[in-house]
Amino acid sequence: MTSFLRRLPHNRHVIDDAATGLPEPEFPTARFPQEGYSAAEVDAFTDELQRALRKDPPAMAPYEIADQRFKVGRVGRRYRLREVDDYLDRGQEQLRERHGEDAVAQLEGRAPEPHHVRTWWIYLIALVIAGALVAFLVFNL
Repeated sequence: MTSFLRRLPHNRHVIDDAATGLPEPEFPTARFPQEGYSAAEVDAFTDELQRALRKDPPAMAPYEIADQRFKVGRVGRRYRLREVDDYLDRGQEQLRERHGEDAVAQLEGRAPEPHHVRTWWIYLIALVIAGALVAFLVFNL
């Protein structure tokens, strides 16, 4: 199996699952045309989440996970979006349970609505330019 298809553990440290309540994350890598979160940023945040869950009460609030943003790209080492989001949702639920009736547990994050830029018109323009270039070359040579 090629290296980009295998599942990468987010770090090489051994983490006690019983202390955190979350399993050690193993996110699949994103392949080329697919967008993915920056692996370095995800690794740093999940390490921080694991450390926070080892404390009682946890050193992180659930809304901090909702407010966290990662760089998204198509090249470089990156993790698939859905798996990271699912893991962070489980972490947020774990934090809510651990905080219990604490006021912090009920705070919601300020996550903005995702803004997706439509790119179909860029491909249409590129197709028209390529067609014009081919027509120019055919009729002038």
